Amino acid sequence: MEKFTQYCSATVTGSGNNNGLNLKANSEYVFKSYYKLRYEGLDTYRLFFVNKVDSTGNCRAEKLGDAFEICEAYAAYSLDKEVETDRVDITFDKNRTKCVTPGEAYSTDEFNFTYNKAGYMVLVFKVKCTLRKFLPATNESMTTGRTFENGKEIWCDNFALRPAFVGIKREFKKTVGFWGDSITQGSRTGMDKYEAWVHRIGHALSEDISVWNLGMGWARAYDSSLGGVFAQKAAMCDEVFMCFGVNDIRSGGRLADEVIADIKKAEKLLRDENRAIKVHLLTVPPFNMSEFEEAQRKKVNEYIKSRDDYFDIAACLESDNMGSVKSEYMTNSDDAHPNGEGGRVICEAFMAWSSDKKW
Repeated sequence: MEKFTQYCSATVTGSGNNNGLNLKANSEYVFKSYYKLRYEGLDTYRLFFVNKVDSTGNCRAEKLGDAFEICEAYAAYSLDKEVETDRVDITFDKNRTKCVTPGEAYSTDEFNFTYNKAGYMVLVFKVKCTLRKFLPATNESMTTGRTFENGKEIWCDNFALRPAFVGIKREFKKTVGFWGDSITQGSRTGMDKYEAWVHRIGHALSEDISVWNLGMGWARAYDSSLGGVFAQKAAMCDEVFMCFGVNDIRSGGRLADEVIADIKKAEKLLRDENRAIKVHLLTVPPFNMSEFEEAQRKKVNEYIKSRDDYFDIAACLESDNMGSVKSEYMTNSDDAHPNGEGGRVICEAFMAWSSDKKW
């Protein structure tokens, strides 16, 4: 993949693919995504895509997307997600259309766009299918995604064709990646509120630090250690914070030693790809696990705490030594994902922890 050295991340929302859409034959689709951006004013943008699944959702990591054609793309501004103004056409190698090959990493040309924080950048992509197609996508639950099939808006679990990286051309010190699962992505927090911990950190840091949210629902340390597109994205960053383990232990049924081995392997992959990269580990967050699962989580965290320069996200959320999540930080009584208040607490602890890093 091309490394976007001239561009910083314009948004703090997650942007990977953990699943996909099965597009019907002889159909036309229009995908619309609405972003709140970190920067205001007239700037130059460029979008980067990967037609491949990043991490384990309901399909396997590294699954290739089928060949398809983008027949129209544009950016627009909207205050209310209904009326679009200031439309700017988006091109690919100076063409209005783009034939995407299976698994291809590709990018748009640069385009100029004016953004005001009162509203949204709308990214729109039209895709036509003569045959049934699999299109990698993600359920980005904190931002609105709308899909139209043959002119009719359909419900598809908020899936949409989205760029992996919304790049804005401006001077910046470094790109910091937050690489993990749905807890990193910010899943289950309020729509368009940008109140998850990575979102809050992104807006708390100075604007000359690029923040790339590489959190992805269902991701595991196992996925990070494969050396595929998920790890390749993380290796593009100057600094990476890794937060894996919950899905390995809970849904994956994996043992602590396996998780630790994958964390070590993922770190090596990053450093082999980018010798200058700085890698920080985050403790495995609590998730109201079973007694056996909790023992595995604690063992992984013992390893992480034996390392230098880790951030203890678990301590922000734990209510007791049994790994229970504080109820006021849970999405609801049945869902241990951190809510907006949990995001606030983690962000404040992170900013205090990082205050001596000379960022």
